[in-house]
Amino acid sequence: MRHTCKICSPYPSGRTGDTGRSEEAASRERVDNVRVMPMRTGPGRTRAAVERMKLWENSRTLKVKFLDGDPAVQAKVRAIAKEWEAIASLELEFVSSGTAQIRVSFAEKGFSWSTVGTDALTVAAGQATMNYGWLETDTPLREYQRVVRHEFGHALGMIHEHQNPAAQGMIPWDKPKVYAYYAQQGWSQDDVDFNIFEVYSEDSTNHSAFDATSIMEYAIPDSLTIGSYAIGWNTEFSPMDTTFMKRQYPKDAPAVSELGVGGARLTADLAGAGEVDSYHFQVDLAATLVMTTTGPTDTVLTLHGPGDPGAVITWDDDRGRGLNARIVRKLQPGNYWLTVRHKTPGATGQYTIGIK
Repeated sequence: MRHTCKICSPYPSGRTGDTGRSEEAASRERVDNVRVMPMRTGPGRTRAAVERMKLWENSRTLKVKFLDGDPAVQAKVRAIAKEWEAIASLELEFVSSGTAQIRVSFAEKGFSWSTVGTDALTVAAGQATMNYGWLETDTPLREYQRVVRHEFGHALGMIHEHQNPAAQGMIPWDKPKVYAYYAQQGWSQDDVDFNIFEVYSEDSTNHSAFDATSIMEYAIPDSLTIGSYAIGWNTEFSPMDTTFMKRQYPKDAPAVSELGVGGARLTADLAGAGEVDSYHFQVDLAATLVMTTTGPTDTVLTLHGPGDPGAVITWDDDRGRGLNARIVRKLQPGNYWLTVRHKTPGATGQYTIGIK
């Protein structure tokens, strides 16, 4: 019997989509979707890398609406999707009318897919942002769990695990066989390259290490690899899935804190690996401002604005005292944002931040 691998398919409205609209939607949704990181390129030389994520604002309520489908199937999808609320600080509110950020269809038979995170905001109202093409009333529960957990992982901003930069060289693909296999499912060679072989840049990684047990990983049959290598059907959230998404959507954490110009310094904590703290401040009169962090933590400070949290003005990681950051800039009246992250991926620590 031929093995049938029903997996997440390419998003049908276009392989690459409108990159400009995608980046704008992400940056306006959440300031730390657009960040700048220092990267060493040689002795004494540092360059900046822009990291673009597609996460929703933390603690946000996302409205979800079914565009069609059997009520019994809808109920199963709803119950499994709500499991994400125990992991990420988001609420999935299922509505029957009005606008919704996530719109679910079952119309495209044989294909299941979802837009990634805030890319849903670039899809025309009334069109699906997610599709389940093979879920029926008699589909086994484990298949519901596998596909719904996976697609809602995409909807919350997760990428395919085999496209994690750390997956480079980890899977011994037999490319001719992979192309032939997916051609039977209607995929072009470009679709296979984009969805299977290409990995994301180092600046927008999913996890710090490749996780073969992730709910975001495809099943990989031994017949598509060189030698003896296979990954089975993942139906559960892996420990790394849970850790990663709790870090991206931390509970009891304000999305953006207010910071006063000339006011008291705020004490904060980068409590989780990869955490980014965001601050908003308003400039009433044109002035030269000094923005600093203090404390034992090696911080990177990025200034965004004016009026656009996705626009990066400048950044610094070592001009302050010790390991701290310091930005001096003349700013015109308007709204601005500061983001703070640890210079070392995975590290944590306390700091203070202030503007004078």
